[in-house]
Amino acid sequence: MANSRLGLRALTILTAALAYPSLVLSGEADPEPDDTHLYGAPYFGEAKIIPTLDFVPDVRIKGQLKGTPRFFITVTDDHGRFRKEGMGLEVDASNVVFTCEKSGYKTVDVMTRRLSNAKDAAIEVECLMVKE
Repeated sequence: MANSRLGLRALTILTAALAYPSLVLSGEADPEPDDTHLYGAPYFGEAKIIPTLDFVPDVRIKGQLKGTPRFFITVTDDHGRFRKEGMGLEVDASNVVFTCEKSGYKTVDVMTRRLSNAKDAAIEVECLMVKE
């Protein structure tokens, strides 16, 4: 009798999971909300070492609005990646200049690209570095 109750409970849980997959998969959703309507185009990217293209953690990424003292600083995570909200709705994201710094490394190139032609499209930043 105990085995049939256990089987019935397992079947009930499985049925609920299949009927409501959003409850089961809720931890898989992107934890960062879309905030482009508040802050403008977000910035994201990664730092990589040449020639292996392995990710570099703890790289200091600075984005500065051309011709102004306005800037932000963020740091890449353990996987060499970062994400930063936009600098404001009035800021043209293409006017932001990026630098990448880490002790013991030299920046070879900083590449940026807008993901689409939309004004609030995210800007991808890729820092290519070499060990000094």
